[in-house]
Amino acid sequence: MQQSAQSFSPPPERAALAAAGLALVVIGASMFNILPLLTAGAADKLGFSARQVGVMSSVLTVASGLSALLAGLWVRSLPWPRAAAAALAGMCLCLLIALRVRGYWVSVSMLGAAAFFASAAFSLGMTIVSDRHESARGFGLAVSAQAAYQIAALWAGPLLLRLSGLNGVLLLLAVPAALAIALMPLLPAQGRAIPRQARGGLLRPAPLLAFLGFAMFFVGAGAYWTYIELMGQAQGMAAHVVADTVALSVAAGIPGGLLASAQGGRFGTLWPLAFATCVTLVAALFLGAVQGTLAFGAAGILYYFSWCYSLAYQFTLVNRVDVTGRAVALTGGCAFFGSAGGSALAALFVTPSDYHSVVWIVVVAACISFAMYALAALIHGREMRVDARQAPIGRTEA
Repeated sequence: MQQSAQSFSPPPERAALAAAGLALVVIGASMFNILPLLTAGAADKLGFSARQVGVMSSVLTVASGLSALLAGLWVRSLPWPRAAAAALAGMCLCLLIALRVRGYWVSVSMLGAAAFFASAAFSLGMTIVSDRHESARGFGLAVSAQAAYQIAALWAGPLLLRLSGLNGVLLLLAVPAALAIALMPLLPAQGRAIPRQARGGLLRPAPLLAFLGFAMFFVGAGAYWTYIELMGQAQGMAAHVVADTVALSVAAGIPGGLLASAQGGRFGTLWPLAFATCVTLVAALFLGAVQGTLAFGAAGILYYFSWCYSLAYQFTLVNRVDVTGRAVALTGGCAFFGSAGGSALAALFVTPSDYHSVVWIVVVAACISFAMYALAALIHGREMRVDARQAPIGRTEA
């Protein structure tokens, strides 16, 4: 059986490799994770209109999604140190250019290009994590690290906007990218070896169902993330109370990811996903059926805990049913476009006084997502048993 390059590395090298991979994940996801700060800065400091801010957000999201889709073409062929350094350098350069320009389309273009490079870095980082011997632990840690960065950045962001305007937020993104380039020579030239004959590749039923499960999960997440603050305000809560409650809820994602990292594959993959789906349904019940700040906060804490806990095992299952080694890199595209679809779908049904459609979208998307993952695991298991029976005696995979 082929083991990953990390399996043969001594402990110090594995630690350095893990640090480089986590840096790519956290920095690569940073632009999307603090998108509310970017849009607020563009509106308050650059005078962009509400429509212009919406277009900017869409450009960043589409650029990130396209980059993730394209990553599947190069993530197993290009040398990792050079690809990582190029992605980080491109992100940093575009952000520094955005510091100097003020024209709307020039600014949006530079931010879109920075998001494109950032998403490439994220896709490579997640692929590096997927090569770990027990990838669920690495994915859990990566999800927790993202959540911790997001909370810290969202906490410091308003102060940066007051003191230095949007430039401070852009530097908050650019400086870590520049510093992380020094870690990239620690990466191996390539990751684990991929079987030469990957029948059907990513077009096999199991990976396609896993991609659909990932996208459906983010349909619900996109609807939730778009309207959660408005739902709190519709219940009569003050805007600052809603904002503080949401921030506390996001913090609950950190223990969710850490639990997945500590638990690893002890209970397999589907049982943790089933547990996370049940927690999501309970969170939706609190959000839709119970009024008040306490219920609203409990719903948010449960949802974000299950979100981060679930993501670690979603990545693990996608990685498990994939024979090409490229599927994890493509999940970013599923997330971006699924999230955009969830926001658009919810917009068709919500009214200023009724957001129950958001709850139903979250519930239905979570259930469909789990069903797709269960089917993917079932089909993959059958394919592996068929391949094992057909393999010549004495022959082992490279």
